[in-house]
Amino acid sequence: MVLVVAAALVLVILGIWWVTRKRGPTGEERMELSRAENKVKVSDPITRGDIDVLERWGSKLLEDAIELRRAQLQRGDHPEQR
Repeated sequence: MVLVVAAALVLVILGIWWVTRKRGPTGEERMELSRAENKVKVSDPITRGDIDVLERWGSKLLEDAIELRRAQLQRGDHPEQR
């Protein structure tokens, strides 16, 4: 009986882990992430959507994107209006 309860508990824990684990981007998401990261690397106009994509996937370029967008907005560039 104890073995059955322990097995059930392990299955519940594995189920919770499976549902809540952090997954990486796939397919179109990976393309969006790559496009947003490339825009930061070449200092292209950064949109709010680019920042959202970088944040969603934990990109190392997120802070650079935020600073770049802030500088672009201070210069009067509004990428969403292009």
